[in-house]
Amino acid sequence: MTSKLTTIAQLTPSKNKYQITTRATRIWEVPASQNERPYSLDMVLLDHEGSQIHATIPRRLINDHKENLREGVIYKIQHFEVATNTRSYRPVKATNNIIKCTPFTSIVEDNQNQPIAQHKFDDSEMTYVVGLLLVVENKRQAMTSRGSTQLRHIYIQGERKQNVRVTLWGNAAELINESTTQGTGEPTAVVITSTKVVYYEGEYQIQSTYGTKIYVNLDIQETRQLKER
Repeated sequence: MTSKLTTIAQLTPSKNKYQITTRATRIWEVPASQNERPYSLDMVLLDHEGSQIHATIPRRLINDHKENLREGVIYKIQHFEVATNTRSYRPVKATNNIIKCTPFTSIVEDNQNQPIAQHKFDDSEMTYVVGLLLVVENKRQAMTSRGSTQLRHIYIQGERKQNVRVTLWGNAAELINESTTQGTGEPTAVVITSTKVVYYEGEYQIQSTYGTKIYVNLDIQETRQLKER
C-alpha cells in the first residue's frame, strides 16, 4: 500500500503509513548514561508549510541511517510511527508529537528542489537565542553527575542590549572558539539553537543541550537587525 503524502501539521499519533518531505535542519546524537553508544540519533524536520517536528532514530537503527543523513538536506520519509512526545526536553514545542523511526522506515534524499526553507527560528519556542558575540572564554573542565566534561562560557548581547552568559557543555564547547571574533572587523552575530534556562553558579543562565548548534553570521533578518544597530 502506498503511503499518503502529508504535511507535518496533519500528522497524528498513529502507525499510519504516512509519507512526508522535509528538510533535516538539525541532527544530533543523544548520549546514553554509562554507555559509549548513543541512546538515539535525533533530528528537527521542517516542511514547506514552515511546520517543524522532532524525529528520533533508536540506537539499534542508527547504523542503518547515520551515514546517509546530513544537515540541510531534504528527505522523503515514510513508514514511521507518530507518538506523543513524553521526553522532558523538546526541541520543538509547537507540537506534542514526535516521529519514531522503525525497522521499516525509509529515509531517501529528495532531489526535486522542494521549496523548503533552510532554517526556522520561532520566538514562541524559546529554545534559541540570537545576539552579538562579546566574549568567548577558554574551555575548562567541570564535574557533573556523569563525571568530568568540558565547558565554555560565552557572552552575547541581545536585541535589548542586555548581556547574557551562555554555558556550552561537552561537545557544544567545540562549536565556537576564541578566534571567532578575531580579524573580522565587524560585529559577529550568533544564533544558538536548542538551549535551556537553568540555575547555575548562583544565577539563571542559558545552557546548551545535546542538540545545540551555533550559526555564525547567518544571513537572516534577526542577525541583520542586530548588526545594523
